Amino acid sequence: MKGNTPISELTYGEDVWLIVAVTSVRERRTQQGKLFCEAQARNASGSLTLKIWSEALETWKDLKPGLWGITGRLEVYQDRPQFVLAEYRPITLEQYREHQGSDPILPRAYTMDIETLALPDFRERVGAQLERTMRLGNMRLEQQQRYLEDIAAEEERCYQLGALSATSGRVLCIAVHVGPIPGLEFEGAQLGESEHVFGIDQEGNEQDEKQTLTAFLNFMKGFDPDADEIVGHNLVGFDLPFIFQRCLVHCISAKPFVNLGEYNVRGVFDTMRQWWLGDKRSRVSLDDIAWAFGIESSKTAEVEGSKVFDLYQAGKLAAIREYNLNDVRVTRKVYERMVGCFGR
Repeated sequence: MKGNTPISELTYGEDVWLIVAVTSVRERRTQQGKLFCEAQARNASGSLTLKIWSEALETWKDLKPGLWGITGRLEVYQDRPQFVLAEYRPITLEQYREHQGSDPILPRAYTMDIETLALPDFRERVGAQLERTMRLGNMRLEQQQRYLEDIAAEEERCYQLGALSATSGRVLCIAVHVGPIPGLEFEGAQLGESEHVFGIDQEGNEQDEKQTLTAFLNFMKGFDPDADEIVGHNLVGFDLPFIFQRCLVHCISAKPFVNLGEYNVRGVFDTMRQWWLGDKRSRVSLDDIAWAFGIESSKTAEVEGSKVFDLYQAGKLAAIREYNLNDVRVTRKVYERMVGCFGR
């Protein structure tokens, strides 16, 4: 049996043993009701999917996130490689370091939020769009009343709402907190925390949107959806689609690092969906959840989401940057509470 082969050099059907950090474990059942587990593991040489059939589960203790010595073989299931475990035993951090020559690569949570603005050129489209909608009789009654009372005011309101669509809005800044995934801190191995903002620097200087997107994508190159998580509020419904739609507008070659078409998106923890236990349709604000949890709001009398446009017009970009970061900090606290209660 080969020992501690690099994951990238594994050969199908050959028995080997490996030293890995297991980052997630999920129970599954076959169509016949037979219990098995699927897990994700990684070491310095790469990542792989583990499968543990009921026979192994009955013989060895429950597998959970941590450091393990495993034996088994690489097989193919539905055109995807998986490492089928025969045996597994917990190991120490010292044993991992001895065999890998490094500390384990700990799973990371990238908690993020974006701030957006309507494109200046969109203002020219709003008036014509509203006039056509009114003329065709497709305007909702409450909007029709606003439009007839003050056309200019309704045009301005609709212009600012253009920030909510990537066809009429742009990314102003992206804030990201990087830290450990709650419950996956391995004893003796430390993962520091850091904050990053793309689009507005610490002095309040604005960056071009294309540069902002490119810098963010370069930063996220180390993201591994099989082990790491992107965390955000309404991340699946807004932030991630908006970012990659704007990449498309700028002809930035960027393959989305998660598949938003999946019902449960691998590598994503959306706090809005988690609040509704996975329901895609229901909505709730981050501020309302924070209030329910007793977490201090990111909003103040001077700075909150609806005031971003006015702050931008006033040149107060540093205040927008700090608000963006505060939203991320609140989201991280909500995420920690949810993982602590619901698990991952």
